[in-house]
Amino acid sequence: MVHMTQERTLAWAHNKIRVLIVAGPDPVGDWMASVVKSTPGMAFMGLVRDLAQSFDYVEKLAPDVILVDISSGILKMENLINRLSTPGSGAAIIVVAMMDEVDAVRQAMLYGAQGFLLKPFGEAELVGSIRQTYELIIERRAQLAVAPMLPDGLEVKVPSRARIVVVYSPKGGVGCTTIATNLAVALHSVARKAVTLVDADLRFGDIDSVLNILSGPSVGALANKLNEADDVFLQQSLVEHRSGVKVLMAPPYLDMADTIQAGQMRQIITRLAGLGEGYVIVDTWSALDEVTLAVMDACDRLVVVATTQVTALRDTHRFLEALNLLHYDPDKIMLVLNHPYQPSRIKRGDVERVLGRTIVQEVAHTPYQVSASLNRGVPLVEEFQDSPAARDIIKLARSLVGMDNAEKQAEAKSKTAPAPERNTGKRKPFAWRMTQAVSR
Repeated sequence: MVHMTQERTLAWAHNKIRVLIVAGPDPVGDWMASVVKSTPGMAFMGLVRDLAQSFDYVEKLAPDVILVDISSGILKMENLINRLSTPGSGAAIIVVAMMDEVDAVRQAMLYGAQGFLLKPFGEAELVGSIRQTYELIIERRAQLAVAPMLPDGLEVKVPSRARIVVVYSPKGGVGCTTIATNLAVALHSVARKAVTLVDADLRFGDIDSVLNILSGPSVGALANKLNEADDVFLQQSLVEHRSGVKVLMAPPYLDMADTIQAGQMRQIITRLAGLGEGYVIVDTWSALDEVTLAVMDACDRLVVVATTQVTALRDTHRFLEALNLLHYDPDKIMLVLNHPYQPSRIKRGDVERVLGRTIVQEVAHTPYQVSASLNRGVPLVEEFQDSPAARDIIKLARSLVGMDNAEKQAEAKSKTAPAPERNTGKRKPFAWRMTQAVSR
């Protein structure tokens, strides 16, 4: 049974957020309905209690956001959440559950839910989650329009591919997430192109906290639907930060990381890059697992973050040595010297001699501003853009753009020259070669 209101017929005309509720046995469904009804800019589409008819109602009512109470028993109906959240439905799902139903929430997220709320929660949390989830599908609605027919003989111009930039350090706690996040924001401003930030630290990713993003789809949800996802669904899986950077967050639970395969992660990164010109920035963790190696294999630039700590230098040297032995393209590597700790007697020249590479950029020791930006959830390059660290990261962004522009010009010139002979021998990918080396 579904209870509908006359507001349904007015929702499209007034461009309101259309909300459908799949209720459980407790009164929270009725309370959520009253909140939606009283919130400006939202249209209450109905309260569904008959799960067997829920998919039909979604097709008829075309909601933007579906609030699903786990206690409704929806997980007992095989693949129902998966069907409700398919790209064709155009709806995003927020699951509602008790604190002790974390396993059920995890299962719902794997099936394709975009967010969750744990009882008890207040009106502000409910409204905020609905609005944030709705923002994820605005672009999807706009892109569902049918493309116009092209005249005969006119070819469609394929959009340029985004550059994939991976930020990595073999030593944890050296500032990779801070650099990756602020580099993404700086690149969006400097290059004036689309930038996507991906949290590939699948177990302990913090990009959502660093950017103060409350909820949204994650790598885990996207990986689960990758085979059926079109470009519109990929766009819907990204949360747009107020800086303009679009973010794909790490899974919200540790064990969800175990379900994501290296091939899936590589495919996610490359497909995001295929959405158009710009940058895909990937933050990673320090372990050289299969997922991290697959991401490195797909990237155009590998930003290696080092510090002046002796143990960090040792680990970075070993990592760079391994790259060299495995014939990893040295032109991809950009060495960045970060100073997250107190200044050391070890200088830039010493680091370059030890590592055998030129440092592309130093990031100055600016502890107060960095800490404040992390605690507030505001990018350093926005909140403290005049700080030494912020200026250095902006310089890194400009260097990256300059290198890419020079490379594109060289590629354009090479198109008019005869193509050099290529080695057609089957070469194993870098991820495979690194795995073999580590296992010895």
